[in-house]
Amino acid sequence: MEWKKYMVLQEKNIFIDKDLKSKEEVLNFIADSAYILGITTNKDALLKDLLKRESEFPTGIRDGFAIPHTKSANVKEASILYIKTTNELEWKTLDDSKVRYVFSLLAPHENEGNIHLKTLSKLATCLMEDDFISEVKNASDASHLVKYITNKMKEE
Repeated sequence: MEWKKYMVLQEKNIFIDKDLKSKEEVLNFIADSAYILGITTNKDALLKDLLKRESEFPTGIRDGFAIPHTKSANVKEASILYIKTTNELEWKTLDDSKVRYVFSLLAPHENEGNIHLKTLSKLATCLMEDDFISEVKNASDASHLVKYITNKMKEE
């Protein structure tokens, strides 16, 4: 697959060592950040969309990761946010682990080619690889993280 078929992670969308204490705080932070970054014009509606998606099926996966995501009329451009928290958070996961590492995928309804589903699938595949998990967990530099994830997402 061509790289342009995936959503792109940008340095400005990476937040490392955020002092968030709950899943709800993380989802609020995502909505607030999306508003500040110009990804949405309505942070309250985006938060409602994220909470609705989370209530339908929890987005925690394994090894301390969660991928809250939504396809919403309240999203202007497809975007990925990454948040590494300083706290382990209660979040329903496949392996009952607490969450510290959050990738959020935000996509508009007019999502050409279902780019969010392709990105979600590729990201979930990457998160099954021990080297990817280790690299992301240990990252402290946004620039390095963008380069690493971009290269991994390009791999077939």
